[in-house]
Amino acid sequence: MKKNYITIIFFFFLNCSLAQKATIEEKCPKIYENKFTEILNEKYVTVNGKDTTKINEIRYECVYSAFYTHKVMYDKYGKWDKEIFPSNRNHPILVWKNIDLFSNGKRYTILTNGLEEWGHIYASVMILDENERDILTEQTEEKIALTNFFGELLKKHNTRKKAFYEVYWKIVNPKTGEPMRDL
Repeated sequence: MKKNYITIIFFFFLNCSLAQKATIEEKCPKIYENKFTEILNEKYVTVNGKDTTKINEIRYECVYSAFYTHKVMYDKYGKWDKEIFPSNRNHPILVWKNIDLFSNGKRYTILTNGLEEWGHIYASVMILDENERDILTEQTEEKIALTNFFGELLKKHNTRKKAFYEVYWKIVNPKTGEPMRDL
């Protein structure tokens, strides 16, 4: 009888751990072209030497490509102003400065980012105001408007336009101008 209880408990824990592992490994069991599953507000943290930078990031989860926010910004506003290469990544964060997103005179600095790894993919934006302050720190009407603005850009963007990729790969992989194999 005692042996049966131990066996039942063992299988219970085994099933729970397998279910948890599948959930962790496959946050995005399906990816979406011009859609996403959810929007997360996260902290992006990068360390450069002794300096640690933290900035709020709006992540659009389970998109078709981690480059989506890069591409929609390029399609709408042209080539970015700067690339930032974090020390632990092969792909840069792209920066657009002095962008009037809502055609109301208010200017923003937009940083686009993304990540693709096994079972998880997202594209994201980080947004600074004219004084380079992180404006995504508090839940405000402006933050909601910016989150919705980029969500709509992702939903409506034209996946057939390829100009972004030609420019991007020439900068990221200047030897060949081709996509790198270790995405």
